[in-house]
Amino acid sequence: MSARHIQRAYSFVCLDCGHGWESTYDRDITVDQYGRMAAAYRLGGSGVSSPLQSPHCPACESRTIRIMRPGRVAGAHLYER
Repeated sequence: MSARHIQRAYSFVCLDCGHGWESTYDRDITVDQYGRMAAAYRLGGSGVSSPLQSPHCPACESRTIRIMRPGRVAGAHLYER
């Protein structure tokens, strides 16, 4: 079995309340002897489900979320007045 550790960042925005946030996840990918891949995610040291699976807004709990490449939320804050 082989394993690989990477970090992956994502930007999120809630389409209901407009809240935006970014998170960087630790992702451990393992491949078993049959070539099957499995990924385990951690955020802040705690195990979490994939950020791409049913994300929810920490502000309003909505599940109507847009996932974007990293840096999109931080860049948007530059233009707020």
